Amino acid sequence: MRVSSYNEYLLLNDSDEESYLIYNSLSNGFGEIHKGLYNALIQKDMDYLEHCAEKEQLLQGQFLYVGPIKELDQMEEQFKIVRHQNETLNLTILPTFSCNFRCSYCFENLTSKSGKRAFSQKIQNEILTYIEKSVEELHFKRIIVNWTGGEPLLEFKNITSLMERINFIANKNKISIDHFMVSNGYLLTSDRAKKLKELGVKRIQITIDGSKKSHDQRRILANKEGTFDKIIENINKSCEFIHITIRTNVDLDNIHFMNEYIEYMGRQLFKDKVSIYFSATTEYSAGGCVSNSSCYANKDFSKVIIKLYECALEKGLNISYYPQYEPVACAAIAANSMVIQPDGGIQKCWNTVGNKNYLIGHISENFSIEQLNSNKWIDYSPYKFEKCRGCNVLPLCGGGCAQQAFESEEKQPVCREFKYNLEEMLAFNFRHQ
Repeated sequence: MRVSSYNEYLLLNDSDEESYLIYNSLSNGFGEIHKGLYNALIQKDMDYLEHCAEKEQLLQGQFLYVGPIKELDQMEEQFKIVRHQNETLNLTILPTFSCNFRCSYCFENLTSKSGKRAFSQKIQNEILTYIEKSVEELHFKRIIVNWTGGEPLLEFKNITSLMERINFIANKNKISIDHFMVSNGYLLTSDRAKKLKELGVKRIQITIDGSKKSHDQRRILANKEGTFDKIIENINKSCEFIHITIRTNVDLDNIHFMNEYIEYMGRQLFKDKVSIYFSATTEYSAGGCVSNSSCYANKDFSKVIIKLYECALEKGLNISYYPQYEPVACAAIAANSMVIQPDGGIQKCWNTVGNKNYLIGHISENFSIEQLNSNKWIDYSPYKFEKCRGCNVLPLCGGGCAQQAFESEEKQPVCREFKYNLEEMLAFNFRHQ
């Protein structure tokens, strides 16, 4: 029997007798223990642990484990297994590069946002051919399709038609299929929400960047008009029919508007029907934040995000900030996962759309699974880096964003906020459990 290397402990000072929180970043086990048990775990007192009353609970939460195999080795093996799984075909499809917004921080700076930049019928047919061929040859049991852009709802008729045809392939082969969408929400009507739900869309992510004043300075139409009121109206009408997740980008330019925004969202009738999360605005082309930009470095954002979630809970918003272990944290580094541009170009990561330096092929009949699964993305592994192998939060971040690692000066993984706020995150979840 061994004590897990991924246990974290936090002293609680709200009782007469000392007690501790215990958390395991590999199992996500979480609980409260007394001082005697804490001391035994820290000192690896196996005689005490073998006979303590909490032994079965400790084993169940994987705070203790049985076996000679090291946890890091087990994780790396699981990483390899999940990365090369052949049960799910994971597609991200951009029906268009065009967008009705002109967001000041849009990372798709290598694509055209105006003009006819949508996929042709030929490209759509090639997508279908690729899916059908892949399903028949590799016997996938599930298809996941993420629709993004540009703005996917600019091509509503095309995407719903293509959804129907992909669904037909899935049904014919008796495999499951789930659709997800990232949209700016401006063109989302209740009728469209109903239609998308009928076609199997499980969730739509919509971005709101703080209060009306803040949002309308950043997420504007091509004619410079604001979009806040229309998006709120659309969410209110559509959330009855489909689940909506609201992403809120946070940086130094809009942080001062967040309290006002959270207060406003807490008054909305739809607050119990949607989920909200906060994310740092990211300079993807620079491997994360750069010194002359307005974005937070992950270490700084780690303190900000706890305060935002505290405030959101006070206002009754539906949030979650409890991380989960994912053997492979990013689809870009997984086999059988691809991003299809509207021109048919193939990427592995949706942060690189429009960037010719990252293209790995074209969605034609000649493009094969072998091409998809033999490139630098599939070669990337956090287990190759000592900083990751020795990190207590590796199970939570999985090495972070591979694209940021490729772009960073050190060519090393960029640590996520959990590296810096794990104790605060645990205390937050303990207070609100």
